[in-house]
Amino acid sequence: MEQLKIEFTSDIISSYRRLSYRVWYALAEFVDNSTQAYANNKADLDEVFEAEKIGLEVYIKYHKGATLEEDYFEITDNSIGMSPDDLRAAFKIGSPPAKTDGRSRYGLGMKTASFWLGDEWTIVTKKLGDDKKCVVDLQVDSISGGSLEIDIITSDAPVVEHYTILRINKLHRRFKGRTIAKIVEFLSSIYRFDIESKELSLFWNGTKLEWTNYNTSDYIKDYEGNPYWMKFDFEVGGKKVEGWAGVLSSGGRAKGGFSLIQSKRVIQGPPSGYKPESIYGDQEGGVNNLINQRIVGELFLDGFRVSHTKDSILWQGTEEDDLNEKLEEKIGYLKKVAQDWRKKETDERAPTDLEYGVAVEHLLNEIVSGEANDVIFGNEVPSDEVIDVSNKSILEATVVGTEAMIVNVGILTIKLYVEEGMSPNDPYVIYDPVTEENVVIIIVNRKHPFWNELRGDVGVLNYLRHCVYDGVAEWKAYNQKGGISAKTVKYIKDNLMRLPFEIEKNIP
Repeated sequence: MEQLKIEFTSDIISSYRRLSYRVWYALAEFVDNSTQAYANNKADLDEVFEAEKIGLEVYIKYHKGATLEEDYFEITDNSIGMSPDDLRAAFKIGSPPAKTDGRSRYGLGMKTASFWLGDEWTIVTKKLGDDKKCVVDLQVDSISGGSLEIDIITSDAPVVEHYTILRINKLHRRFKGRTIAKIVEFLSSIYRFDIESKELSLFWNGTKLEWTNYNTSDYIKDYEGNPYWMKFDFEVGGKKVEGWAGVLSSGGRAKGGFSLIQSKRVIQGPPSGYKPESIYGDQEGGVNNLINQRIVGELFLDGFRVSHTKDSILWQGTEEDDLNEKLEEKIGYLKKVAQDWRKKETDERAPTDLEYGVAVEHLLNEIVSGEANDVIFGNEVPSDEVIDVSNKSILEATVVGTEAMIVNVGILTIKLYVEEGMSPNDPYVIYDPVTEENVVIIIVNRKHPFWNELRGDVGVLNYLRHCVYDGVAEWKAYNQKGGISAKTVKYIKDNLMRLPFEIEKNIP
């Protein structure tokens, strides 16, 4: 039997520069190695750190010279360091570490990130307890040319020293402006737990990175003063998911979304948060509503597969759809909170307390009148069939004899008739949301006695709003639910009645 041998050529190294890294995720590979090495040797290092009166520190330096040729990255840590044997193991490309349930999983991170960043790099490292430091120089051109043997140069060093210094030269690209700001922003977020617990001091060009999480005052409160914030847990495919979600009072598109977390390390998070459709809607169109701006949270996903660049979860089977469904079940009610809440609950145009009191008194007197008693208990309600026949004849006559005001909203066409030729005995409004596809007909009776109760343009405006929004709500309920239910119509209309506030909010 013949066999086919799988071979890897030396020039595969040069292809690493084409990996789909973001610079902050490439730099995070080095921080992962430092923090994982600390976790693997925590007892020994904590004893040393206590004596040194210091903790784990990682310094990332980006030197920008006059030209790209002068630029370099230098990453320095005071973790456990590496021995010659550790270095040999580290350069077995694709050979996973002994411990694969932490932050270093595939045995690729340091190599792929370094080769992605630049073509020349040097490691100087000293392992705690060893009496030698090691120096390794790598040249991508040399390796790609077939030179796969790299010298480890050793020299004497104090046994108490422990560090690794990685310098990357011949960078492939330069970084400036907003990209630098995003590096700081993402690294602070990725290592938020290490930074908050003070287990890691992470520095960018000498500045210590900080992370400030949200607190109770950042969330919308209910009428009892409790924040809209909750914890939850559930299983997806036998894997446990834990997390929390809250609704920010002051959001923003970059703030919204979930952070996906493994081993207390953020895989994906704001400003590019994970936004499942069940909560945030379809993201393909660039939705930027209040739900996308305000709902935030964290999902702890230990046990799920992660990409080798550690910037996304590799969902298996129906895992992502199942996660969507469970999130909707657990926190779906937060969508309405995010959409409806306003910082300014009242404005100067709202009725005064005196006006409110006069109106309520008038309404209560109207309801307890003898006339109201006759209307509620005396008038017989005709059957649906009789009402439908009557309304249909009015609708047909109006459509033929009156010109409609037509408005198109997406796929929906609204035909509004404000009819003067109707009788005072005809209904105040008639709807037809079903006869024509994606068309709703609304007929408002100007001869109805209630029209005489309207005062000024604002009174007419609000009356017509109710008439039109009821018709649109019935159309939407019918098209999405296959029927018209009072509860569904009221829910849809509630959102429509907030339109004036949404429009005002977006006026510069």
